[in-house]
Amino acid sequence: MDYGEFDAERRRIVRAWGTEITDTDQLVAAVERLRAQAPTIADDADRAKAMRYLTTLDDLVEETRTPESPTIRQASDVLLRASGPEGTPAERRARAEAAMAEIARIAAAAPTVGERDAALEMNGTLMSIIAVIDLGPAAD
Repeated sequence: MDYGEFDAERRRIVRAWGTEITDTDQLVAAVERLRAQAPTIADDADRAKAMRYLTTLDDLVEETRTPESPTIRQASDVLLRASGPEGTPAERRARAEAAMAEIARIAAAAPTVGERDAALEMNGTLMSIIAVIDLGPAAD
C-alpha cells in the first residue's frame, strides 16, 4: 500500500463515521483493517505519518465507547465536525483550534467532573490532528 491509498481510506473512514459506519464495532473493524495495511507503506516517513493518523483514529474509536451524556454527545459532535479531512491544512488547523475552544466551553459547563474530563480528553485528538498538520505539506 502506498501512503496515498492509506490516506484515502483514512479519509473515507472519517467521512463514513456516523453515516455509513454507525456502529462502534464497524468502526473498529475499519480501523483495524487500515492498521494491518499501514506496515506495508514503503517510505519510512509516510509509514510514521500513517501511524500517527492511526492514533487519532484510535482516539475516535475510544470516544465512541465513552458513555453518552448530553455533554459528551455535544463535545463529540464538535470533534467529529472538526476532524474531517476537508479543506486546506490552514483551514483544518483553524477548525481544530476553534473546536478545542468550543470543547473547553462545553466541558466547563459539564454537570460532573467526570463528564468535564471526558470532554476535555477529546482535545487530545484535536491536538494530534494539529501536530500532523504542522508537519507541513508532506503531512497532508
